[in-house]
Amino acid sequence: MELVFEVIKQVKGGYVAACRDERIYTQGQDLEELYSNINEALEEAFQGRPKPDPASVKLMVFQELVDAEAS
Repeated sequence: MELVFEVIKQVKGGYVAACRDERIYTQGQDLEELYSNINEALEEAFQGRPKPDPASVKLMVFQELVDAEAS
């Protein structure tokens, strides 16, 4: 099973991750904290069922865009 997380690097700092395949959402101030939080969220989400292989967890990282007129 492959899990894909869409990760948004926020303009004001930090990252937000949402899994496309499961109802898993988390955040972190930096990538190290985000990876740790994703692992914790996976542990919780897959309690009582087989956990995905770490190699099957993919991250798609996007930069948050700011509307120039709104700034």
